[in-house]
Amino acid sequence: MFKRYAYKKIFNRLKEPRRFIQAISGPRQVGKTTLIQQVMDEIGIPGHYVSADAVSAASSVWLQQQWETARIKHKSGPHKKGFILIIDEIQKIPAWSETVKLHWDQDTADRQNIKVVLLGSAPLLVLYCELF
Repeated sequence: MFKRYAYKKIFNRLKEPRRFIQAISGPRQVGKTTLIQQVMDEIGIPGHYVSADAVSAASSVWLQQQWETARIKHKSGPHKKGFILIIDEIQKIPAWSETVKLHWDQDTADRQNIKVVLLGSAPLLVLYCELF
């Protein structure tokens, strides 16, 4: 199976201790979702993948619900490897950056080992395309 250059970079970053939110940005249909699915298939860390594309009128409440689902799944599984929350088409959620920051900071304070990957296809709406 073909693996893009970014595969190894994302794979290695998700194996590292939790420090940064990973963000993958690019035009539609270039393989962002395929890339993260390939990583998740091989990384050996449990995760929760959701797409705001599939939600009509996605909102910060929906995003909060997905984050809480990830926390519950993380608590019910093995803690050593952590957990990965993947949110695709993040730019479709109004005020997404404030919600993400709030939950990231809360998980940091609570020492939750939940790593986050954001995918977006509208680069102008995704604030920074690699790390923030």
